[in-house]
Amino acid sequence: MDIVLLELVLWAGLICFLWVMKDSLGKIESELERTAAQKAAGRSSRGVNTVHVDRLYDPIGRLGDTTIYRFAIIDGQNYEFDYVAAGKDIRLAANQRCLPPGLVYSLHDDTNAANAG
Repeated sequence: MDIVLLELVLWAGLICFLWVMKDSLGKIESELERTAAQKAAGRSSRGVNTVHVDRLYDPIGRLGDTTIYRFAIIDGQNYEFDYVAAGKDIRLAANQRCLPPGLVYSLHDDTNAANAG
């Protein structure tokens, strides 16, 4: 009887150990995926200084997993989608901004468009 009880306790301990390991490995996996996504985002900017977007509106298409929007408000100014930059060396004009993964927006003069969305 004592051997059976000891075996049950050992099995219960093993099950608890495996359950804790599963949770720990899940957290480690999530951390690795987040780190890989951050590295991929850094590579996709292609060396261009990207900017912080205040607002995106009027979706017009997709590029991979990224939605392309017609308008973007960046630093309080209204920009309109211009083109997708191909290649690693992106040259931008003074009135252009680049959003990952190479979406180029040009300054848009119509301030009424900012109120449309």
